[in-house]
Amino acid sequence: MLKNKKALAMSVLCAIASVGFVVSASAAEQTMHGNLDEVVVEGSADVLPGGNVRTTAKLGVLGDKSVMDIPYSEMSMTAKAVETYGDPSQPLANVLMNNPSIRTSTTSPMYTDFSMRGINMNGNHMMLNGVPSLFYQFTTPPSHVIDRIDITSGPNAGVNGVSMSNNGTNGGATPAPGTINVVTKRATDTPVNRYTQTFSGRGNVGEFIDVGRRFGENNEWGIRVNAEYMEGGLALPGAEKNEKNIFINMDHRGDNNTTNLFAGYFDLRVNGAQRWFSLSDSYSSTVLPDAPDSKNNYDFNGTTKYVHGYLATLNHEHKLDDTWSYFANMGYSRRSGNKDNQGASIKFDELGNFVGNKFNQQNEEGKNAYVQLGLKGKLETGAVKHDLALSVDRSWARYWNKSQSYKPNGQEILGNLYDGIIFPNNYVLQNFGDGTPQWEETNIGLTIADTISYGKASMLLAASRKHENFESFTGKSFKNDNILPTYGLTYKPVENMAFYYGHTESFSRGLVVSGSDYTNNGETMDPVKSKQNEFGVKYQNAGMMTTLSYFDIDEANRYDINVAGGKKTKVDDGKNRYKGVELTVNGKLADKWTATGGLIYLDAEREKTKNGAKDGWFVNGVSEWSGVLGLEYKPDDSWGIVGRAVWNDAAYIESGSSSGKTEIPSYVTFDMGVNYKTKINTVPVKLSAMCYNVADKDYWMGRGSSTTIGLSMPRTFMLSAQFDI
Repeated sequence: MLKNKKALAMSVLCAIASVGFVVSASAAEQTMHGNLDEVVVEGSADVLPGGNVRTTAKLGVLGDKSVMDIPYSEMSMTAKAVETYGDPSQPLANVLMNNPSIRTSTTSPMYTDFSMRGINMNGNHMMLNGVPSLFYQFTTPPSHVIDRIDITSGPNAGVNGVSMSNNGTNGGATPAPGTINVVTKRATDTPVNRYTQTFSGRGNVGEFIDVGRRFGENNEWGIRVNAEYMEGGLALPGAEKNEKNIFINMDHRGDNNTTNLFAGYFDLRVNGAQRWFSLSDSYSSTVLPDAPDSKNNYDFNGTTKYVHGYLATLNHEHKLDDTWSYFANMGYSRRSGNKDNQGASIKFDELGNFVGNKFNQQNEEGKNAYVQLGLKGKLETGAVKHDLALSVDRSWARYWNKSQSYKPNGQEILGNLYDGIIFPNNYVLQNFGDGTPQWEETNIGLTIADTISYGKASMLLAASRKHENFESFTGKSFKNDNILPTYGLTYKPVENMAFYYGHTESFSRGLVVSGSDYTNNGETMDPVKSKQNEFGVKYQNAGMMTTLSYFDIDEANRYDINVAGGKKTKVDDGKNRYKGVELTVNGKLADKWTATGGLIYLDAEREKTKNGAKDGWFVNGVSEWSGVLGLEYKPDDSWGIVGRAVWNDAAYIESGSSSGKTEIPSYVTFDMGVNYKTKINTVPVKLSAMCYNVADKDYWMGRGSSTTIGLSMPRTFMLSAQFDI
């Protein structure tokens, strides 16, 4: 069956390529001109030489600004960076980690988790065209629709408006230290007719169609269609990713207004690929067992995670005059799906034997809606200039869930790290019904922001007034009123250098403890304030942009304590404190060399714990040192040679050992690849080959502020062919 599908895919590929053989020379030249390759990208005024990073990014309700004028760390990745380092069969975090703030905490496409400056994040923290909360732990924007990714790893809570504070994994955890805003592809003035095929792992084939047109007077209307069909096995034996989606982006640009509508349908299933583990309650060693062969499969035959649904965003801005305009940002998503696996993580003892593991089934559904209306403009009071914005917004979500955790056929899940899982025989998955309403949350906010400029200095003043109403259908409910202030100062002694300072405050989501296995089931836990400070310097010269920053973040230390009888208690115990120094570099090192990446030092400790018992302790899963360096060498305009190294220092997780901690060893991984641009007759073609985890290294990975650990995926090869017809 798989051979037939591969043959069909290759037939389609050849058929499309053959169409290009009869395209006229003039049409081919037009197509080549419209190809978004390095020459076009590097020629753009707001993209650094090398084409991986933009010099502008979104500053919340104030819109796009120069990165040099934003008073915190900001990095805007281009579609070229996503294409160069990404594999659509792997998590998007595989690309995001080119930013040194970010480390992936799972190599499995079953989840989207990663950490930013040591704090756990996932798809819930991503914005789409400026609209928050349309994704969650299992979904992120698919890579083939992305035009750019604005990564904010600094204090910006008060400039975006209000959003949902639930992150899907650590319910009630402090809001993330930054945001990730994905901007979708629009139609360009040059028509796009692109077909891409990928092959990776053990038989995963992906087909992608990208078509764009502009029409009307002065090309005022545009439409861009992106579609994907992916199916087949991953590099991990027995695991596969199947995905199909279609997205349409329509936009209008008039003399006084711009409008963009993005909408689509998605269907995603990952079979197998369980890669999360945790220590047994009685774990007694200060070190982890040797990482097992990453090719080992820890899934039973029915392990799956499935989600399907649709989403849409609408952005509109209308100029009232030369200085003032009003804007609207809206979004909606609905998803449903199920999960059947051996729990969120598989517990093992110091010998690597699986103990105390149950089976988990879950049916869930979620809806999210968002609307933001605002006014922005410019004022001058003498030599002082103001860039102002005022907005009101409302975010709403409702969640349905039904889950059960039990021993299949009354038997415990057995096995070990080195021989794999032993699942009870003759087990049949139960049909236990659709999800029931769990909670509903509504946030209403008012945001005001002003960038005040005078000479070489500018000051950002912003604040969001957030009213949160959380209604639990299974327990207590609560309401909160919070103010999220943000302010920053930027001084530019010369145009290409900026010194800056930024500060923000935010609140965790209040929480109603839910679950019969909690001793404090039904207890309401109050929101907890978090503060974040950052100061640094940005320098742009000779095609390179460098940022050196110092940051200081705290977050609530909210976690579960295991107690007798298989019960647990959710507690607040002081705060986690993250202090560090980060260096980011992007751009051209030399005429033929492009670099992206950086280094981060992170001192993460607990403070103000109960009776000071754990003051000064490590924060779970956070490495003190980590870094990434991606390099691309272009000997000529046709060839590109790519390499990337990712390094994580040792980290620790809390355990029952005599010292109270177990070490996660350090690791280094390498990725390498090559790309080549040519023509088949008159059709421009880009061929790429990439190998992830070249050395096939087996390693454990930490997960920010969590005792769950991830296991690496085996060496993965990826081939792609892109045709501009």
